[in-house]
Amino acid sequence: MEESPKQHGKNSKFKAKIVNPVLIPFEDICDPKKDLSKTIETAYGYDGLGIIGVYGIPEVAKLREAVFKDGFRFANMENKVKEKYEHKASFYSFGWSHGKEKLQGHPDYSKGSYYNNPLLNKPTDDPKVVEKYPSFATPNVWPTKELPSLETNFMNMGKLLVKVGVMVANHCDKHVESKSHTYEKGRLHRMISTNKVCKARLLHYFPIDKKAENRSSDGEEEKVQPSSSSSSSS
Repeated sequence: MEESPKQHGKNSKFKAKIVNPVLIPFEDICDPKKDLSKTIETAYGYDGLGIIGVYGIPEVAKLREAVFKDGFRFANMENKVKEKYEHKASFYSFGWSHGKEKLQGHPDYSKGSYYNNPLLNKPTDDPKVVEKYPSFATPNVWPTKELPSLETNFMNMGKLLVKVGVMVANHCDKHVESKSHTYEKGRLHRMISTNKVCKARLLHYFPIDKKAENRSSDGEEEKVQPSSSSSSSS
């Protein structure tokens, strides 16, 4: 961590801090015996950014390019086609979502999102669970007729992301276990590796005019909830 000589204001006594992101080679996190404690502490400790970047992942460029191309193709289809794959009952947490979120109190049309579970197309067969937790337990929504490749490419990329996350979690557990005797061994790894309701989001950014860009550039993002007559998630 470094301190920048640039001050926040003319008379400010506080200096901006520059924090470099932590990067780890994929081969290191693949080795369960590798001691990454210092790296984990730097990334997730008190002064860390809370982010670890993993580089050198095999196939990631190929998979990413494939799913990004599909995202572009779908986002540029006719609205009447895209609307078929919106899912209001899940609060637009599955399938296509565009203009359902807000920035500075205005619908955000600058990007479109495609949400789905990257691990399982149908995490449960119990309709009561789906009704109680629609934002998590709803079956995946795919444009099988218009863009069949999206399902395969989305799932392949998503599974790789989860796989890498599970390996990082294993190293995080080892670090915390060394600091706390009361910490449940392998807790984070277990929580992620056994989770059946992961969520992946494929983003596509649309060209927007400068006025709209300025209006929403620094706003807080929030989901627009369905009308009160719709069921709510827990």
